[in-house]
Amino acid sequence: MQISEVVIDEFEYQLEDVGTHRGRQTYEPGKTAEPPGFVLTIRAADGLEGHYRGFMFVPPMVAQVKMAAAEFLLGRDPLEREAIWNDLWRAFRTTDHLGVGPIDMALWDLAGKHFGASVSTLLGGYRDRVPAYASTYMADDQPDGLSNPETYVAFGEEVRDRGYPAYKIHPTGNPERDIEICNAVGDALGDEMDLMLDPANEYRTYAEALEVGRVLDAHDFFFYEDPMSDAGESLHMARRLAEQLDTPLLGLEHSRTGPYGFANYISEDVFEYVRGDAHSNGGITGAMKTAHLAESFGVDIEFHVGGPSHLHCMSAIRNTNYFEKGLLHPKIEWMADQGFLEDVEAIDDEGHVRVPNKPGLGVDIDWDFIERRRTDRVVIDSEGASGLA
Repeated sequence: MQISEVVIDEFEYQLEDVGTHRGRQTYEPGKTAEPPGFVLTIRAADGLEGHYRGFMFVPPMVAQVKMAAAEFLLGRDPLEREAIWNDLWRAFRTTDHLGVGPIDMALWDLAGKHFGASVSTLLGGYRDRVPAYASTYMADDQPDGLSNPETYVAFGEEVRDRGYPAYKIHPTGNPERDIEICNAVGDALGDEMDLMLDPANEYRTYAEALEVGRVLDAHDFFFYEDPMSDAGESLHMARRLAEQLDTPLLGLEHSRTGPYGFANYISEDVFEYVRGDAHSNGGITGAMKTAHLAESFGVDIEFHVGGPSHLHCMSAIRNTNYFEKGLLHPKIEWMADQGFLEDVEAIDDEGHVRVPNKPGLGVDIDWDFIERRRTDRVVIDSEGASGLA
């Protein structure tokens, strides 16, 4: 079996009442956001296909897939995922590896269809559903949005009543306001749910991060994620923060170094939780390598945002706690299921998400939706140089 064709269908999502502020999506009534997405199809000569629907970092991902396809995919056996992964990881060593994940996940989807088994089964998965936490949008300034402690508490109570066992706050980025939010949510929900805070690298100084972290300690938060504007790259700073706080520190969402770079951080005893991300940091192959590395050090891996790939990975990993269900908001429907025929991330009454059990990733692309909103289509069917040398 050989790869004969790589197809990239680009399209636009549609998000009502969503605007942008400082590069982040926020609730803004009357605005319509149309962020880019894509579907990658890897097709074998016998017609078998693997698919991946992309929704983050789309322009650089698409650019890297285009670079890799002609030299590193066409003519290869699509079942040789490990060899392809290693070739791609080396080829993109001077860039950020964003193209590796989409290719790897499409290859896993193709392999599952070839063997008539779900990716979970191929990975040795042992559970068919995983617990989820409700992950909010970043704060906004709308009275009916997420703009003050009271609205965060009210939304936390809403998702608790929907069955979620845990609640993650993406706050304002202003330490004083965030402390007010965390105190209010901790007082109201701390005895009923696991609580997390993700400032998304908004705090400018170590002092700000430490001050907020001490509030999390007081309310026994489950983890404190990527607080500082260094994007979690400073080993020394992260270690000092972890030493001063009782709340476990989660990091490395923005590192694109895969299992190799994560080994440096984990071996230096910095983070008690690390971010796994099949989308942007090495695909399913890279995520499983990282998970097993973390397991050997007694470190948990928590996957960044949703998608079927993360459900399959979590089904086969012991050292992981929650699926990130998001982004959620009292007034907004996010784009998690757009491009699929079904709601892949629907939660049950106990706050769990089912792992797809059909062959491959177990999801069907909504091609009518893709065609209606398509912005570009590229077909790569001739071998050639990548330009990476």
